[in-house]
Amino acid sequence: MTEVVATIAFWVFAITAVVGALGVVWAKRVFHSAMFLTVALGSTAAIYVLLSADFLAAVQILVYTGAVVILVLFAIMLTPQSVELPTFAPGGQQLGGVIVALALLALMIAAITNQPWPLAAQPLDQPTSFGLGQGLLTTYLFPFELASLVLLVAMIGAILLARED
Repeated sequence: MTEVVATIAFWVFAITAVVGALGVVWAKRVFHSAMFLTVALGSTAAIYVLLSADFLAAVQILVYTGAVVILVLFAIMLTPQSVELPTFAPGGQQLGGVIVALALLALMIAAITNQPWPLAAQPLDQPTSFGLGQGLLTTYLFPFELASLVLLVAMIGAILLARED
């Protein structure tokens, strides 16, 4: 019975993620696109929970669904409303976009259908965050701290570039 519920939940969240992604593209207003983005990212986090990837689900909710969508909403609120945007791209750009989208769709369908997808014997019943934390604070401590130093330098550089003289 648990497999049936997990399968139904997967399909519900997968369809919700696809509908949210299509809503991002087809929404007329940017605010509505941001709300559809929240739906798509939240559904992706739910799929991570179904896959027993608790750390990825938490990061998906905190970083993407929380921080990125809030950043987009603040950008929308702070942008002047009098900005004129063209409703459609020129015909050549639309045709190029359709060709690239269809090529990527064909590649994804080929990858999905031509690969064997073996199921795991048992889903993980233990949190994955302990192993990640253990690795970050032992084996990968230096690269982790180096990445934080690089991000700190980039943030200081961005502040220096953005300040008014």
